[in-house]
Amino acid sequence: MKIVLIEDENLLSTTLAKAFEQVADIEVVGRSDKASEAPDMCRRLQPDIVVMDVFTNDGSGIDYTARIKRDFPAIKVLVMTGVEDDRLVQAAEEAGADMFFWKNTSLEELTEFIRYAQKSYRVFPSLNSDNHKKPSFSDLDLRIVTLLAQGKSAREIAAELYLGYGTVRIHISHLYATTGLKSRAQLVAYALRAGLIRLE
Repeated sequence: MKIVLIEDENLLSTTLAKAFEQVADIEVVGRSDKASEAPDMCRRLQPDIVVMDVFTNDGSGIDYTARIKRDFPAIKVLVMTGVEDDRLVQAAEEAGADMFFWKNTSLEELTEFIRYAQKSYRVFPSLNSDNHKKPSFSDLDLRIVTLLAQGKSAREIAAELYLGYGTVRIHISHLYATTGLKSRAQLVAYALRAGLIRLE
């Protein structure tokens, strides 16, 4: 089975690729940290499976999952994330993903998921599980994320909300820690996908 791996954490991507090298019937034919490159990789490399991170360096893996399933319906897409939010499971399923798993899944389980996907099984975590609660955002958190989505800097947000610059930085750091995300783009994409904010 030929696999394309879309994962923005270089260490995890490298670890998965090396681990798959030890599996006789799996070959990683391409890797990228950008979901936007996945459709072209599917066209050029013709993989059997795409393993897609939800949040990549250039946006939402779920959006590109929908594009892959539209343009290459025979390719199976397995979506993964470290953000344990049931809304992402639902969004991935609605986008046409074949499977969804959390990043703490063992390599053995992931290998089995890949084989199940090849047999056209669909596997998704149970929604509303006590083990996967949604991150909580305060009203101030949502106002800050909305302003981040508008392209404002932390200093501009502080001025607009009449807060100290340090206070805004602390809130942003807390949002990263709460969601497990690592960048402004990922945070904004998560909030938009989850319906927490809207852009006018």
